Parts: sequence; C-alpha cells; structure tokens
Amino acid sequence: MSFIQPADQEDNQKIMQALRDNPDLKACILEMLDITKDPTNQLNRGDDAEEAVIQAIRKTGATLLKEWAQRKSDKAEQEMQSQPGVRMHEKKRCCGTHP
Repeated sequence: MSFIQPADQEDNQKIMQALRDNPDLKACILEMLDITKDPTNQLNRGDDAEEAVIQAIRKTGATLLKEWAQRKSDKAEQEMQSQPGVRMHEKKRCCGTHP
C-alpha cells in the first residue's frame, strides 16, 4: 500500500515554483537525485549510499529550516514596524561623542 499520492498539475506547479524561488532547495534535490545515479561510482555498499542520502536529507532540512526562520523573522519585523510608536533598536552612543 502506497501512501504517496501522484502529484496533480497544481502540485507540480507548486513544486516548480518552489524550486524557482529557492535555488538552494533545487540544489539539494539535484544532489539527492545524483546520489541515486552514483555518477562517481563511489557508493559500492548500501551503507555508503544510505549515509550519502542521510547527509543530503540533513542538508535539505537545514536549508528549509533556515529559510523558514528567516521568513518568520522578516514577518515579525514587519509586524513590529507597522505598530505606531515602535522604534528599531539603535546602538547607544558613548558619552561625549557627537552624532
């Protein structure tokens, strides 16, 4: 029994847009595809192939989480800037220095 449903046209468009918007994600996906083809012919054991796939998945996860965190940070910053009376943090000047 397969839990993966075939992608419909809308899903395909979402995937393609995500890859266009995110070159790092695209590079990670291409790296995983290369692992399955083993162009360097260095993955002779199942353990080697498994380790390569695990590393690629970790890299992809880190890339996605980094982008998620950046979007959250940008959104929080925009929300704070839209509130009246909120000032961005500024470094304090040392006594006696002129601005």
